[in-house]
Amino acid sequence: MTPRHPAPMLLVLALRWLAFAWMLLVALLSGQVQRPVEASVALLATGCWTVWLTLAAVRRTNPVLAVDLGVAIALIVLYGHVYPPNAVLTDHPSFVGAYPYAAVAACGVVHRLRGGLVAGFLAGLALPFAYAANEVTLSSLLFLQVLAMVGWGLSYVLLGSAVGLAAGQLDGLQRQVARSGERAARLAERQRLVVQIHDDVLQQLARLRARLGELSDGSAHAVAEGIARQEAALRELAAGPSPSPAGSVSLRDRLAGLAERCVELPVRVVASGPVPLPGSVVDELAAAVAELLTNVVKHARARRVWLTVLHDGTEVTVSVRDDGIGFAAEREHGGLGLRLSVGARVARLAGEVGIRSRPGHGTEVELRVPAASLATTCSGRVVGYLDGCTEEEVTP
Repeated sequence: MTPRHPAPMLLVLALRWLAFAWMLLVALLSGQVQRPVEASVALLATGCWTVWLTLAAVRRTNPVLAVDLGVAIALIVLYGHVYPPNAVLTDHPSFVGAYPYAAVAACGVVHRLRGGLVAGFLAGLALPFAYAANEVTLSSLLFLQVLAMVGWGLSYVLLGSAVGLAAGQLDGLQRQVARSGERAARLAERQRLVVQIHDDVLQQLARLRARLGELSDGSAHAVAEGIARQEAALRELAAGPSPSPAGSVSLRDRLAGLAERCVELPVRVVASGPVPLPGSVVDELAAAVAELLTNVVKHARARRVWLTVLHDGTEVTVSVRDDGIGFAAEREHGGLGLRLSVGARVARLAGEVGIRSRPGHGTEVELRVPAASLATTCSGRVVGYLDGCTEEEVTP
């Protein structure tokens, strides 16, 4: 929890000392105090209380605030007791001055608007007792005199509420500054990690992949493909996550998971972004691609496979291409799994399947799903547009 800003309470403490100095000045120079013993005791008690609050630096707990407000109310009533009768109806300087305001403000600082309102209301309720102690009958007050007493009481309420609101606003600003500092620290740490990944890990992976690529051994080439995938993942991590619409799933990440689980041959995923799509669409496309990968492993006798994901705003295209033995596409239409499983899944998305293949030159199967069906699946929103994605062509 962010600690509260100390400035409001320091301002209240400064107000308290100024008010106490005013009490001393008025008591010594006004010549209006008729009961000097009671006034001296009140000044001594108030001074000791103020010194204790200053030196002890105590946390403003509820008992401390209650005692402080009690001292303020006692001073308000004592004002009427030590002054001559009817003095509260004159324009003479007040003996208590602004000291009660400090207690009301302290409640507003700690308990915000509600605390300031309650403390100001209680301080205002003490005024009729002060009038009574000054031998003033409330029923004999004129309208303007009643209005002056009510205004005096409202001044306590208004001060308490204003201080409470200001303290709450200051705390909000402090929390915002603290959050901004935390974000800046996280960004600085992220930048440090990005620099370290770029200058060390990625460069080492690139050198290792280049050396492995120079070897003719098939296993070394497979390791190089795996290193390339990890290098791409690290570069994406360094660049930061791409924002995705709420409730969407990354098609690229799902296909990358399928590629990682295909241990029989290396699978390269080509995509320039996450391609966020509704979860149901990703499930259907991923299941269709899994069936195609199974066919490649069983029948194509391929050395590697490429998965390409395109989204040009009008349709999503997923291409599965291998460098296997191929077949005569004009005479054959794939096995039962391709016709039933893959075709049926794409058909449910209002899409179509395209096959390009020649004997000895590999096979490419394209799954094309129009954006209109994606918008219908995702409550009327078209999601996941990508720009700049390129597709590798089949080498004849």
